[in-house]
Amino acid sequence: MEKNRLDLSAFDLKLLAMAAMLADHIGYLFFPQALWMRCVGRLAFPIFAFQVAEGWNRTHDREKYTLRLLICAVVSEVPFDLAFSGTPVDPGYQNVLWTFCIAAAALWAMEALRRMQIPLPLAALCAGAAGYLLGEALQSDYFGPGVLTVLVFALCRQWHIGRLPELAAMLVINGWLLPSASMTVWGMELPVQLLATAALLPIWLYRGRQGPHSPVLQGIWYAFYPAHLLLLWWLARSIGI
Repeated sequence: MEKNRLDLSAFDLKLLAMAAMLADHIGYLFFPQALWMRCVGRLAFPIFAFQVAEGWNRTHDREKYTLRLLICAVVSEVPFDLAFSGTPVDPGYQNVLWTFCIAAAALWAMEALRRMQIPLPLAALCAGAAGYLLGEALQSDYFGPGVLTVLVFALCRQWHIGRLPELAAMLVINGWLLPSASMTVWGMELPVQLLATAALLPIWLYRGRQGPHSPVLQGIWYAFYPAHLLLLWWLARSIGI
């Protein structure tokens, strides 16, 4: 019976997040009235954030892991600015890889505080507050709440405290902290961003299985973000959007 239980791998989660992100960005650039595409896109960030937290916990070389995030953030900035600002440089809004870099730095800081014999809850609070403020100051995509999302996933698994805290944190982050357009559900106005909470369903179906992996696939994961942004920008420019 256990063998028949649905079990998503890290590979499956990556494919799902990439598909959701692609739908979101296509909707944003080409079909701004298609709210359903933006709704589907809400699944992408939490899954990527979860994978950053998992990658941080599982990697054998955190320095290299953080460096890869940093390199991808630098490489992605011009494609991101072209796609969303129409200019190669927009200092007022940075791509989401910077958010993940800040989250990695916050995790480094939390571990440094722990080595100073500071209790984990206090270390997490200090690192989380610093990461939140830095995400807001840098204006990286998903801002301070995006940094907190990575930390929530990392801490819930480090403390082995189950799913309820993750659900509560996601409701607060996506229903209150993050700016969002509104949608009407059964006569109630709700933030579209709240749909990001649904990403917990595939995340909870992941039980540590990696799935297909290789250096080539790893390169594809990192290249997808800047490459698809460049392609969408080129297509939008070609048809005069």
